[in-house]
Amino acid sequence: MSAHEPARHAKEIELKFELDPADAARVAPHPLLRDTIVPPEQRNLVSTYFDTADFALRKAGVYLRVRDTGTGYVQTVKSMRSEAEPMERLEWERQITSSRPELEHAEGTALAPRLTPEVRASLRQLFATVVERRTYLVASGDSEIEVALDRGEILSGEGRRPISELELELKRGATRDLFSLARSFAQALPLKLAVKTKAERGYELVEGGTHEVEKAANIDIKPDMASAEAFRAIAHSCLRQVIVNEPAMSKGQAEGLHQMRIGLRRLRAAIAIFEDVVADEQQKKIEAELKWITRELGPARDLDVFVTDVLKPQQEARPGDEAIAAALRDVEKKHAAAYARAAAAARSDRFRNVVIDLVEWIDSGPWSTEDEEREEKRTLPIAELARKELARLRKQVKKKGADLRRQSVQQRHKLRIRAKRLRYATEFFAGTFDGETSDKRRKDSLAALKDLQDALGGLNDIATRPALMTQVVGQGGDATGQPSVHPHLAAPQDQTETLLHQAEDAFTRFIDAKAFWKA
Repeated sequence: MSAHEPARHAKEIELKFELDPADAARVAPHPLLRDTIVPPEQRNLVSTYFDTADFALRKAGVYLRVRDTGTGYVQTVKSMRSEAEPMERLEWERQITSSRPELEHAEGTALAPRLTPEVRASLRQLFATVVERRTYLVASGDSEIEVALDRGEILSGEGRRPISELELELKRGATRDLFSLARSFAQALPLKLAVKTKAERGYELVEGGTHEVEKAANIDIKPDMASAEAFRAIAHSCLRQVIVNEPAMSKGQAEGLHQMRIGLRRLRAAIAIFEDVVADEQQKKIEAELKWITRELGPARDLDVFVTDVLKPQQEARPGDEAIAAALRDVEKKHAAAYARAAAAARSDRFRNVVIDLVEWIDSGPWSTEDEEREEKRTLPIAELARKELARLRKQVKKKGADLRRQSVQQRHKLRIRAKRLRYATEFFAGTFDGETSDKRRKDSLAALKDLQDALGGLNDIATRPALMTQVVGQGGDATGQPSVHPHLAAPQDQTETLLHQAEDAFTRFIDAKAFWKA
């Protein structure tokens, strides 16, 4: 492409994986790369990223890069369709004549609307990536796929971050062949789906570190969006939350574990909410695998809560109580073992394969191509599906929350699950129903649901505490065979009464809050 041609717009279909730099040397000898369509190519690429000091472009979801290919310069504008899309990105490229952006060529790209006079005047170099890229064009099924191995660094001032990535880009053919090739590589290499781009990691470096813990991102689901497209955006957002928090969880960080579990619960809730759209022969397997990894993370989270809410406060209140000190030492050993179990599961071949299966199912599973009846559900405006599901979940919570004081532990647990699912649905569809009245009603409902969920969670912790104490501290049982605990670790009756009162109050506020989707 000459410097006089307009920027070329393309939609990339790609999968990107991280791998340990020590494993990168195993890529080239892989049998899948022995017979390539054209000879492999190796290039040294230096890419410089530009933005303002206050990151105006990043905030708008646009990245501006100039790449020195060794034979010239290419200006690239990338636009993320949403933070949740790991496979598809919009991209505009054109050759330019220097290492500085040529903004006159941004017309027709996602960058153009952002180029106010202030932005133009304050653009500066933020960071650069220096990469050795080796590319292979291979046949997979009936498709042609480019395999690129990137090894290098992200640089900003004195800061450095390593790059070790394997990228598969569909050049021609079907996405199923792309995933088939990914699975073949995953059998031989410990690949991990990369949800952070080089640009994201570069911005983190500029800001002075890595954002190891990430909460759920806001998802802008417009009312006229097709239900299938809405599900994909929501599901990818949830999956990103799971994957991006794994490193922090594997380091033993409680908040990383907590956010990873929230991502899993949100994803499971999304599948349930969109069941009429996505039900197919693969759904049950997907759900079973999500339950598996959730169970593997559960013991570590239970112990986090127990140590934080029970043992540590009691140790501070009674520093000389040897029984509490002994319980804390014993729990801390089991706590380390529980985190080791969680990390092993998250880094297992099984989980890596689950992630690949999930991405393929979300983007191109059987549900997305089945019969005409399913097509009607896929193309239904999301506002219609959201109204139906929100009303259904609200009705369930109202029914299950009646007379909660007299409910059993199991009944309150089911109520908590329904309240949690409605809360996630309310967050998913926050942008679907706009307006001041709708926004106020939604905030009122969310606040009530959060308080209800917290109170019910506290009641559940109290109910399960004796069994947990027996399991982790080995306190034994009483004369009736029931688990017994240190007297100061058992929840006082007034705490149960307080939580019941809080749950009843939150439930009343929830009932009083009007449906925000009817405003």
